Amino acid sequence: MEHYDKRPLSYDEQIDLLASKGLLIPDRQRTARQLKNISYYRLSAYMLPYKEKIGDAISSKFKKGSTWDMIYRLYVFDRKLRLLVFDAIERVEVAVRAQIVHQLSQKYGSHWQDNREIFKPTKTKTVKGRDIVIDVFSDIQKHIKEQLNNNRAEIFIQHYKTKYGDPPNPPSWMCVEIMYFKQLSRICDELKLREDVSGISWYFGLPPEIFCSWLHTINYVRNICAHHARLWNRAMSIVPVKLEFSKTLRWIRDPNRVQRSRLYYFLCMLDYILQTANPTSSFKAKLTSLLDEYRDVANLKAMGFPADWSREALWTREEHENVRTIAY
Repeated sequence: MEHYDKRPLSYDEQIDLLASKGLLIPDRQRTARQLKNISYYRLSAYMLPYKEKIGDAISSKFKKGSTWDMIYRLYVFDRKLRLLVFDAIERVEVAVRAQIVHQLSQKYGSHWQDNREIFKPTKTKTVKGRDIVIDVFSDIQKHIKEQLNNNRAEIFIQHYKTKYGDPPNPPSWMCVEIMYFKQLSRICDELKLREDVSGISWYFGLPPEIFCSWLHTINYVRNICAHHARLWNRAMSIVPVKLEFSKTLRWIRDPNRVQRSRLYYFLCMLDYILQTANPTSSFKAKLTSLLDEYRDVANLKAMGFPADWSREALWTREEHENVRTIAY
């Protein structure tokens, strides 16, 4: 193991270092200003496509003709892509909350979240040599209690506490609003009866197993966007289960030729769910426009886009086509 002894560099020294590696910097003053607001380390991930390769290794030297503006432009593209994806995820999240509350309340009453019997029993799972207890019921009860005690921002929580003494927890339509997306995903995954989650999943045109898998991946990408991390060419650590076909909604003609670990498949997932969650969504129009605006730096291959992706029915139909999900 080596000892890390690199010293921090001033902005001028950072620019000199980049120039010494062959990067063209037409405006040092503007580059320094951008480094002050973003940081060298964060931008270093966007430098990689412009560096030379020696075999399978990436050199510290830049390819001939590479400029600082190319790197910064790629960073801006990724930022806009994250914002677009995050907005689409919000629409999906709101719809998932609504269906969880409605369908489970209709079946189990207003306080279904307090009914342990509808959830799978506690189990222990071994991950990397560690035993992890999976008990979603206890976890959401703990979260609700913490929110009741500490959440001063939500007026409806304070209103319930001051007006009602029984039951101690608010109804599900309040409790679900203060849950994280991860908890929504876990609720769907840990419902005891398959019919309970299938009612929710089929609303979005998906079998239960695929729906739960997709929620898990959506939560993963949501966290990437929320923490402003690189998205555009990321290999997904949580790979969604493949949807082979759909009888009710537009989907990819041949999912087998699409890499599920790349961003393109995830974008297809979002567009698929938005057909139900927000049928008038402008997501695909905005995505297509963004890719066109940054076509000089948005490497579609790095994101897993097939060459003929724009001809897929999923991306070519009318924006405001009214699509309804019918369970099959």
